Amino acid sequence: MAGTLTTTQAACHIPELWSSDTRDAVEATVVAAGLVESSAFGLKELKGGPGDIMNIPYISNPTANTKSANTNVTLEVIGPSSAEASQTFTVSTHQHVAFAVENIVEVQSKTSLRAKYTKKGGYALGAATDTNLHTLPQSFSNTVGTLGVEPTYDNYLRCNRNLDDANAPEEDRFVICRPATIEAMFKIEHFINRDYAQLADLKFKRQAVGTIFGHIPVYKTTLVRAPTTGQADNWFCHQKGVYYCSQDLKTRADFVIERDADVVLMTHIYGYAEALQPPITAGGGAATDVFNNVLYGVS
Repeated sequence: MAGTLTTTQAACHIPELWSSDTRDAVEATVVAAGLVESSAFGLKELKGGPGDIMNIPYISNPTANTKSANTNVTLEVIGPSSAEASQTFTVSTHQHVAFAVENIVEVQSKTSLRAKYTKKGGYALGAATDTNLHTLPQSFSNTVGTLGVEPTYDNYLRCNRNLDDANAPEEDRFVICRPATIEAMFKIEHFINRDYAQLADLKFKRQAVGTIFGHIPVYKTTLVRAPTTGQADNWFCHQKGVYYCSQDLKTRADFVIERDADVVLMTHIYGYAEALQPPITAGGGAATDVFNNVLYGVS
């Protein structure tokens, strides 16, 4: 039988083609930094510098005293017996992404690699910021639910009640969960059955999946901390429960002669911390993180 011309013999005549599109690495949803407190308490003053520490003073509630006839009013020293306290917030995290694209690559590459990796660098810094913020719930004082167990409707009610008991404002509350915990929410009738009227408003979206209790937005992201496989430290918090300040975020590019390359550097300087709330008790007392709940769940 006569032989045939195969792809092996004809390899030099068969071109290899390269797609003009690239298959980019997936990106997690970055949401936490945009939800926590970053504009009040003087944090705006830190943006752009100078300074690395902001002292946030407390104001305690006074005591309502009963006035007796023919007696002088009681002059009160408002606050703890020593002095009003304050919380110190520090900006100390400095992260960067840097890369260089040689001139020969820029000339010969079909893909604009500098543009592609600059965009990816921005995501990397944003995701790193959120990842650091997601370490905070492990130290929240209010812990609800059980690690590795799907949260129940009562768990969500308890988180909301904890904020109510702390007199946290109704507006600007939020929930951030890992996808598996979000999936568990879709098993709860109160969140998906229209018979519960405004309570049922969960919908699949990229970031916010909907609201619960009529007004509290719920977000999903894989950046939520998983202490170990199958567990999740989800958030149920108020905006004022966490301080965050992005002091400086820059992208710089320069042509370096000795490398014959375009060098790109992206830097981010920021700080983050639990925000402590002075107590409602007249006369003051120890400030605590009552505007936060860690909602244990699944991942």
